[in-house]
Amino acid sequence: MYTLDEVRAYREAKGKKKLILDTNLLLLLLIGVCDKNLLSKYACTEKYTINDYSLLLKILRFFESDIVITPHILAEFSNLVRRDIKEPKMHYYLATIMDKLKSYQEEYIPLDRLLGMGVRVIVLFGFPDMSIIEAARNINAVILTHDIRLGEYANASGLPSISFGAVQARDLMAPVR
Repeated sequence: MYTLDEVRAYREAKGKKKLILDTNLLLLLLIGVCDKNLLSKYACTEKYTINDYSLLLKILRFFESDIVITPHILAEFSNLVRRDIKEPKMHYYLATIMDKLKSYQEEYIPLDRLLGMGVRVIVLFGFPDMSIIEAARNINAVILTHDIRLGEYANASGLPSISFGAVQARDLMAPVR
């Protein structure tokens, strides 16, 4: 899916589905919840704007409220946040984020399942991205990613995905209403 209209049409055809965010969009969402005005101040979210945060919130409204994450995504998220955000903000951010994470659904993917995907796939995508693929397959969820290759792989695997970058580009070109 490459536009908000396509996302809306998918929701109308399939109903509200669960949504899995990739690590970059989880960062955008949760740092934005803490303080959307500081998105450009951190390396992990500097490519995003307040408008991107608003667009992400628009997309989320088409899906179930309990976002799906995997332990692999959470570990990658934690490493990036701890690298980029320092005290005194770190304590506030993590407390806020931890409270928000309580409403999310965790989908655990066993290591043997990830290893069964083969070395080539793991080298290309890594464990966090492959955990997204397997979680989406397990629970029939939609993947929202800013990673073009991951989205293409998901689509080729028969899994629905939304390209945040494509929706973002089309949103920028849309006439102001």
